Amino acid sequence: MNLFTGPHSLAGPYALDALDGRELRRFERHLARCAPCQEQVRALRTDTLRLARAASGTAPEGMRDRVLTAVRTLEQERSPQRPAPRFTLRPAPVAAAAATLALIAAALLGVQLTRTQDRLDREQAQARAIAQVLAAPDARTTGERFPDGSAVAVVSSPGLGRAVVTVSGLDAPPRGKDHQLWLTGAGNPRSLGLLDGDEPLVAWDFRGRAGALAVTTEPDGGSLAPTGRPLVQLALKSDVFGE
Repeated sequence: MNLFTGPHSLAGPYALDALDGRELRRFERHLARCAPCQEQVRALRTDTLRLARAASGTAPEGMRDRVLTAVRTLEQERSPQRPAPRFTLRPAPVAAAAATLALIAAALLGVQLTRTQDRLDREQAQARAIAQVLAAPDARTTGERFPDGSAVAVVSSPGLGRAVVTVSGLDAPPRGKDHQLWLTGAGNPRSLGLLDGDEPLVAWDFRGRAGALAVTTEPDGGSLAPTGRPLVQLALKSDVFGE
């Protein structure tokens, strides 16, 4: 079952209290009879609580100002919204959730006080990049849960040329190996980066035509081309790229 199209795609915004009005009532009616969505909402709320607990430590000096600056910049950079058919594009409701995620992710930076300032800045930039994709007026979602329990979720913005990809449920790679994400289609597979557990990965150059996402196990640091068999593979339709 594809859990990331139609009303299923609203499980994330619902878990973050980003729905209201008719959309909220409609999804709650769907949720009452959809066991996969109930499971997804529970998992998302558990992750949110985990992040909130992790962020309870004392933040480094200047963290509050950096968080507020990041959120203000995000609001300024958001482009005007365009009308979109229900359950296809993810505009306004996701924007509130994205701002919440930006705050949580940025606050989480202050937990490990031994981290270097450079690493803090990189992680803050990552949180802002994720928030920008989620808040984009042309954001669209797709994904699939596979029989072995693994899942791939994609939120893409054709206008930004970026996507946030989350792969979950895979066993950790063997020692000295990495899981690498690829975009396949016309031409040679293109690396989108190395996966860090089930942490979201920002694909910075997410452009092309209909193809697929694939995850392979590669030597430490990744490969120039896939050398292992795909562990999971998600077919992508052309509308993911705005075509």
